[in-house]
Formats: sequence, C-alpha cells, structure tokens
Amino acid sequence: MNDVNSNQRRISACFCAALHREKERTSMNNIKRQTRLLYMYEAFCSFRMVDVVWVIFLLGRGFSLAQVGLAEGVFHVTSMIFEIPSGMAADLFGRKRTLLLSGIAGMCSGVFMALDGWSGWIYMGMIFSALSFNLTSGTEEALAYDSLLEAGCAETYKGVRSKMSVTGRVFSALSCTLSPVAIALGYQYTYFLAVLLNLCAFLCVMGMQEPHVTQEQKQRGRHGFREMGVRLKHHVLDTLHFMRKHPGTMGKLFADAAVACPCYLTMMYLQEHLVNCGWPEKWIGMPLLLIPLAGAAGARLAAKSKMRLLYVLILCGLLGGAGTYLTGSRTIVIILAGACVMPACEGFSEVAVSENVNREFSSDQRATLISVDSMLYSVLMVLASPVTGYLGERYSVTVTFHVLGGVLLCAALLLGAAYAIRRSKICS
Repeated sequence: MNDVNSNQRRISACFCAALHREKERTSMNNIKRQTRLLYMYEAFCSFRMVDVVWVIFLLGRGFSLAQVGLAEGVFHVTSMIFEIPSGMAADLFGRKRTLLLSGIAGMCSGVFMALDGWSGWIYMGMIFSALSFNLTSGTEEALAYDSLLEAGCAETYKGVRSKMSVTGRVFSALSCTLSPVAIALGYQYTYFLAVLLNLCAFLCVMGMQEPHVTQEQKQRGRHGFREMGVRLKHHVLDTLHFMRKHPGTMGKLFADAAVACPCYLTMMYLQEHLVNCGWPEKWIGMPLLLIPLAGAAGARLAAKSKMRLLYVLILCGLLGGAGTYLTGSRTIVIILAGACVMPACEGFSEVAVSENVNREFSSDQRATLISVDSMLYSVLMVLASPVTGYLGERYSVTVTFHVLGGVLLCAALLLGAAYAIRRSKICS
C-alpha cells in the first residue's frame, strides 16, 4: 500500500513539474512573440519617408515659411495638451486599445495631408499626427514593460527597450535615404504610402496581447462608463500624489527631456546649416542618415552600461552640449561629428532613464507617468522653438547651435555641482 501511495506521489510530482515546465515554455513563447511584434511595430512607425521632405512638400504646395512654422506649432500645442490624457487612456482602457487608436489617428493624418483644395486639411493632418504620437508615446513603453513583468522577466527590459530604440532609429535612417523617392512620387502617393505603413503597424498591434499585471488591469473590461468619472478622478489624484512624493523621479524625466530637445532642434536647423557651408543640396539626405544611426549606437551602448543614472545624465549633458556647440562650426567634418554626438547621447539617456523610472512606476499609472516625460519635452519645444528660430533669423544658425550647446553644458555642470555639494554635506 505504501508503495502504491509512493508511486502516486511520484507520478503527481512529475505531472506537476511537467505542467510547470509547459507553462514556462508557453509564457516564454508568448513573450518572444510579443517582443517580435513590438519590434515590427516600431519599424513600421519609424519608416516615414515623408518626415524628411514634408517641409519641401508644403513649400511646393504654396505654403510660406510662416505657415510651415504654424503647422509645426499646431503639432506641438496639440501634443502638449493631449500627452497626459493619452497616457491616462492607456492606463484606464488598456495599452492595446490605445495603440489601435494611435494607428487610426495616424491613417487619418496621412489622408488629411494628401488632400487638396483647403489649407485647413494640413492643420487637421498635423493635429491627428500629434494625437497618433501622443497615443503611442508612453503606451508602447508601458506595454513592453508590463508584458515582461507579467512573464517574470522584467530584468530584461533594458535590453528590449534598447532593441526597440535601435530598430526605430535604423528604420528612420533607411527612410532618410529614400527621400529622393518620396520627392519623385509626389506628396499624395507618399502620404498614402504612410497610411499603408500605419495600417501595417495597426495589424501588428492586433496580434499583441494586453498584459494584466494588477487587479485593476484585470477588471478593465468590467467597468462601465458610469464608473469612468470616479476612476479618472482617483487616477489623477494617485498620479499627482506620486509626482509630489517622488521629485527625484520627475527630475530624471525633466533631464531626459532637456537632452532630447536640443537633439531635435539640431536636426531642424542642420539641413540649412550644411547647405550654407557648402554641402550639395541634392545629397542632403546622406548626412541626415548619420543622425538616427548615431542615436541607435547610443541606445545599444546604454543596454550594456552599468553606469549610475545621475552620471549618465551629467555625461550626456556635457557631451551633448559639446556636440551641439561643435555643430555650429563652419567646417563640414566638425559639423557632422558634433551632429552625431548629440543623438548618440540622446539615445543613451533615453534607454537609461526609461529602465530606471519604470522600476519606480506602478503598473496602473505607468503610461500616464511616462507621458509626463513627453509632455515636458513638448513644453520645452514650445518655449525653445520660437527662441531658436529668432536667433537663427536675427543672427545665424551658428549662433543658435552655440546657444543650445552652451545652455546644455551649463545645465550639466550645475547638475554635477549640485550632486558634489550634496555628497560633501553627507560625508561631513
């Protein structure tokens, strides 16, 4: 009898072990599929030929530079207004649904930008483009982290986030090389191609699984619209409470935005600066190819780095500021060297900050709090864009680069000095 019981226990133990191994195997297969879809989604979203030539298209359609600037302003104002609400939508309604809405907004943007007959279509296109960006920003990152957390491998997030960033930047670089193709096709065919790419990204999201880490996330589908007001109120209060209680985390997000802002502005003014310095206009896509590739290298390096985040921010601020300052040179080689340093630093800090702050965020608020980073970036862009534009027009683009680089260098030095003072006080 004892032998029978012993055999039954052994069989039961073997069965449980086999079941556990099968669950682990299934979980690993699911997370591998999820990450592959995330990489594909990043590729489709980043392969945007139109981003390199949209200004050329608008000028060719009779827009003035002032109207182009207005269109860019419409984008950033929309982005600033809807950034945090879009993050809240991702937390309250689900990451997958929010990314699907992003895809629909992106397709609407492409259609509006392709329409003729009324200049207002362009501004509508910029609004929907900003909405698509907002709905993706923070949501994709939150979905990736929570998917890994649910599968029990959150420690691999830094590597996954790095690969996502590298994928996006490489495909962005590839799209730069096809700018002559976009010009040959014309704006309507190019924008319809952008609609098709958004559709492909939409289909990638359809294949993803919604992660459920907390009880609140598991109950999303059971909440009625009557409860939405109460849930939204609690969500806002919880988010504000976190921001008050964790000023250091908010400081990290602000520092990341402060590095990203000069990087984008450098890309904005680089085309004109290179042409003014003697670079052939028809080959302007070649140096622009280097910028996302440098960003990809920085993101990849961040995945292997063990450096403390504070040191990362100080180093990226110093190197990025120096790179931006050097971009203001009149020598082509120095310009390109400086223009590559800045995005490399931005890619490095992006991955490092993302990995660090996601460990501090609650899954129920993750997308909202990540969106704070993008909102801070939009605020800085709204403030910095007219100032740098004025400097470029009143003096020169060289002065603009020197001012941007100087401000970033000073900010990094102040951060380093503040840390040194605090450390000396603790030691004493």
